[in-house]
Amino acid sequence: EHSLRRLCEVNFVTAGTPSLHNDDAVIPSMTNRGFSLEHARDWTATGCVEPTSCGRHFGHTGCLMFNMVAPLEMALNDGEHPVLGESIGPNTGDPREMATFDRFLDAYCTQLGWLIDRAAECNNMLGEAHRELMPSPLLSALFTGPMESGKDVIDGGAVYNSTGIGTVGLTDVVDSLCAVKTLVYDEERCDFATLLEALEADFADHAALLARIQNRVPRFGQDAELPRQIAERVLSFAYDRWQAQPHYRGGHYVPGYWSMSNHVAFGMLSGALPSGRRKGEPFTPGLTPAPYCDAPLTEQLRTVAELDPVTIPNNIAFNVKVAPGATETHAALLDRMTALAGAYFDQGGMQIQFNVMTSDDLRQAMDEPNAHRDLLVRISGYNAYFVELNQNMQLELIDRTEHGLGLE
Repeated sequence: EHSLRRLCEVNFVTAGTPSLHNDDAVIPSMTNRGFSLEHARDWTATGCVEPTSCGRHFGHTGCLMFNMVAPLEMALNDGEHPVLGESIGPNTGDPREMATFDRFLDAYCTQLGWLIDRAAECNNMLGEAHRELMPSPLLSALFTGPMESGKDVIDGGAVYNSTGIGTVGLTDVVDSLCAVKTLVYDEERCDFATLLEALEADFADHAALLARIQNRVPRFGQDAELPRQIAERVLSFAYDRWQAQPHYRGGHYVPGYWSMSNHVAFGMLSGALPSGRRKGEPFTPGLTPAPYCDAPLTEQLRTVAELDPVTIPNNIAFNVKVAPGATETHAALLDRMTALAGAYFDQGGMQIQFNVMTSDDLRQAMDEPNAHRDLLVRISGYNAYFVELNQNMQLELIDRTEHGLGLE
């Protein structure tokens, strides 16, 4: 507890660092993949948050950035991606003719599985080309395994081999699927044709439907059964599909849920979603409830902590923005921050990172960048100086939900 409090104090003082990880969740996710307990305990975070057994594991942990929203848009359009304007996925049918939500969810999983298959196929070809063209003897010399096996690390010479996936947009998918099930199938407040028209129009002239989505549909981060069930179904499906892929170094593909800054870039290439997110807006960063999720922080912490770490072996980035209280003491605020992080870990959470600042602080830094050149912020697994970010990234940080750390 003392160590956690000290870490939270560093986070509180610096505003945006460090990242906090839970051994009790990360280590089982590694032993489940074949790491010995001794080697799993000797892990560190590679890149942003990805678990790697030091000197034994060639994890290539940020090899693929995977857009989980693209197959949703393809399921809504019978395999066509609306922004690309091309039919690239399998024909899963017209949603307007799907009689049950399970039928639509199956269509999404079919598109998701097809895209996972293609991503692994392409990566294997790239890996094989890399193996032939660019062996890595210096890197191999720093690992246990290559000397004994006579294989370069890019040939599979390390003790453990895998390829890590950074998966972007899970929250947007879960919230969208919740909206489809609730409004189209459960409550029958609109048919699929009307929903598709609203998405095509970016909700122009569909204000009532958008308001219903924003205020009356269960969301990831709320203590509700529907988003929990859908999140578990999607996570389990993605994990099993990635595990089933052949791997050019003899290991496995392992999904994680963090996005660096790709949630902004991918969002620019996406249309409006059933979640109520508008065309071109950023996806939700990492594995974090969306900014419009109406749930207290304790509820959001519990929701993320309940996810099975075995299905997210490349870890997560759970971003939480907390505003320090204006009247309480530093010690009282620090105690509360430590209690929140401790409770999250006690319930099984893998990782969490706090930005201790207000949206007004960030707006002021946008207006007066020279006076805030030292302002560090946590993006999705990494830190950056706020004033050096592009405007889209700055606005996404401002839009994140602000949770009060004080009691006033």
